[in-house]
Amino acid sequence: MIEFSNIELIIYSGVFGLLIGSFISMLTWRLPRIMDLEADQQLKQISTSRSYCPSCKTNLNWQQLFPVLSWIMAKARCKNCNAKISIRYPLIEILTMLLTIYIAMVFGFTLTGFFALVFSYFLMTIVVIDIEHQLILDKLSLPLMWLGLLFSLEGSFTTPEESIIGAASGYMLLWVIYYAFKIVTGKEGMGFGDFKLLAALGAWFGLSALPQIILIASISSIIVAIILALIKFKDINSAQPFGPFLAIAGLVTLTLGIIF
Repeated sequence: MIEFSNIELIIYSGVFGLLIGSFISMLTWRLPRIMDLEADQQLKQISTSRSYCPSCKTNLNWQQLFPVLSWIMAKARCKNCNAKISIRYPLIEILTMLLTIYIAMVFGFTLTGFFALVFSYFLMTIVVIDIEHQLILDKLSLPLMWLGLLFSLEGSFTTPEESIIGAASGYMLLWVIYYAFKIVTGKEGMGFGDFKLLAALGAWFGLSALPQIILIASISSIIVAIILALIKFKDINSAQPFGPFLAIAGLVTLTLGIIF
């Protein structure tokens, strides 16, 4: 374990978080839009294609790629076409920075801390795409599940046995709830991506964490729905993605453990 002072840890993790946040903001924009391409073309689009203005398609130069700073200096406008640049980019970068600092402060510069960061970055990517597209991609949820199963061998968060049972139970639990709700109401209450995300969380934290995860996700989703209805932003009966609330529950379990 490498020891840093709190100030050093905040600075290093903050800068790293901004850089990863810039990548996540790019990935969450491109990935849902290239799902119809072949796998090699998807990889090319993500790894080698230059960033560009969504309005005029002009490639961005290196000065325009600095996280947050470039958005502020450009006054949230494209220098070529003057189109407004969405606040989503700096917002994702800042949130990823704050998440990275928090994880670093909780776990330090350790192997467990590395696992926690990988887990958190996957969740951040899943959440952004689910909010914007109401879609949880298998390309994200399934690798997250497999990583949970693999990292369980190290024993930071759960045992391999608990991980396997947790993954299977997480999927089956929401599958049963989904079909029971559909039979009773004739409506679909959630998507299959939610099943796979809960399976991934089960793989990371084991069977014993699932009741807590579902409880936190359910309560937080109800609270948000009520708040959005009160401010007249969204009707109380309108659909909302469940993935972000599963992610919140996953982060609570990651940093606080099983508290219920």
